[in-house]
Amino acid sequence: MAFLTEAEGRKLAERVLSFGSAPELQVFLNPGMNANTRFARNEVSTSGYIEPCVVTVAAQYGMKKGVSNTNQLDDESLKTVVRRAEELARLSPDDPETMPLIGPQKYIPRVGAFDDAAKVNADACARIAAEAIKKSEEKGLIAAGFIEHMHDCDVIANNKGLFGYQTTTGISYSVTVRSPDGTGSGWGGGTANQLSLFDPSSMTARAVDLAVRSQKPVALEPGNYTVVMPAECVADMVSTFGNGGLDARQADEGRSFMAKAGGGTKLGEKMFAERVNLYTDPTRAECPGNTWSGEGLASQRIDWVKNGVVKNLNYSRYWAQKQGKQPTPGVVNMIMDGGTSSIDEMIASTKRGLLLTRLWYIRFVDPQTYLLTGLTRDGLFLIENGKVTKPVKNFRWNETPVKVLRNIEMMGPQRRVITSEQDLNSSLLFPSLKVSDFTFSSLSDAV
Repeated sequence: MAFLTEAEGRKLAERVLSFGSAPELQVFLNPGMNANTRFARNEVSTSGYIEPCVVTVAAQYGMKKGVSNTNQLDDESLKTVVRRAEELARLSPDDPETMPLIGPQKYIPRVGAFDDAAKVNADACARIAAEAIKKSEEKGLIAAGFIEHMHDCDVIANNKGLFGYQTTTGISYSVTVRSPDGTGSGWGGGTANQLSLFDPSSMTARAVDLAVRSQKPVALEPGNYTVVMPAECVADMVSTFGNGGLDARQADEGRSFMAKAGGGTKLGEKMFAERVNLYTDPTRAECPGNTWSGEGLASQRIDWVKNGVVKNLNYSRYWAQKQGKQPTPGVVNMIMDGGTSSIDEMIASTKRGLLLTRLWYIRFVDPQTYLLTGLTRDGLFLIENGKVTKPVKNFRWNETPVKVLRNIEMMGPQRRVITSEQDLNSSLLFPSLKVSDFTFSSLSDAV
C-alpha cells in the first residue's frame, strides 16, 4: 500500500485499536513508497522500489510496556500484532519512567508534501545518474552515487483520543567523483521536498570540479587554521546538538556541555557569537519538520539559541514532570540563520587558511566539552592572500562546535543540506561560515 488518505488512515488505526484490550494502546502507521538508484565505477549498479505499510503497536499496563510491528493488513495479522504487544507488555518488568499516553493534540498541518516530488520516477533518477557518469567520463574521472526519492505518510492514534496524520515527499542525491590515480576526490549532494528546489546538475558539477582540482595534494603541518566551511560542514558539526547536546536531563545530571560545574545548567547564558540563532520550526516549507514528536506532542517553533544565548533545553515528558517543567516536542528540524557573505568573499578576505569540502566519520571525544573528532574529505584547499592556491592532504581534526560558533568571522546564506552523518532526507538548514582557530591534529591518508 503506497499511500493512505487521512480518512483511510483513521479507519485503519481505529481498526487496529479495536482489537486491543490494554488500558493504554497506541498505533503508528507508516505507509509509503521509497525508490533508489545506485551507480558506481561509471555504471548503474542497482535500483530498488518498495511500497511498505508498517504497523507498530505499543501497549501499556501501568509501568509495563510492549511493542510489536507487522507489514500485513489483514484482520488476523492485525489482531496478532496487537496481541503480541500486549503479551510483551504484561511480561516486561516495570519501567519507572513510563508516562501515560497523551490525549488529543492540535497539530500544525505538515508542509512537507509536494506533487512535483511525488511524481519523480525511475527515468528521472536514471537521467541524474547518466549525467554524472557522462560528465565524469569527459574528464577521465570515476563516479559513484545514490539517488533516492520517497512519498509516504505517518499516522499516530491511541485509545485516549489522539489522532494525527502527515504526508511527506522527498528526493536526495549524493555523488562522489574520484581520479583514476586515487589522489583526487570531489563530492556533491543535496535534498529537497519539492522538485523545484532540487538541482542535481549543480551537485554533479561541483563534485567533478573538486575531483579535478584536488588531485596530487601537498602536505601541510597540522595546527590551527582559519577555515571556510560550506554549509554541509557546519551542519555536520552543529546538528549533533540535536542528538543529546540540547537534552535537559543530560545537562541537569552534569553529563553535557550545557551543565555548569558544581550543578545547574547554562540555560540563559551567552555561549556563542551574537549572530548565532539556532531553532526548530516545523512550518518551514523548504526544510519541514515532523508534525509531532516521538511522544506525540505537537511540534512547534522553539528557539534553542537566540543571539548567542541558550534559550531552551529539550525536556522529555518524564524529565519535565520530574523537574516541574513543561515538556518540549524536541528537535524536529534544525535551522541556523545565515548572513550575506559568499564563499568567494570569505576566501578573498582570508590571508592564510583552508577551504573545506566535507567532514567525515565524526565521533564524540568528550560530551562534557562537546569535543568532536573527524576527517576532512573530498577536496581540501590552501587559501593564500585571498586566493585558493593548491590542494592539500586531508587532516584529522579535533574541535567543538561550541568554539566554532564563537569564532565566526563571516556568515553566508542558509540552505538545506545533507551531511555525512545524517539521513539523506534530514531537515537541516544551515549557512556557510568563515571561522578562526580551527584545530587540525594530524595528517590523514583519506581522499
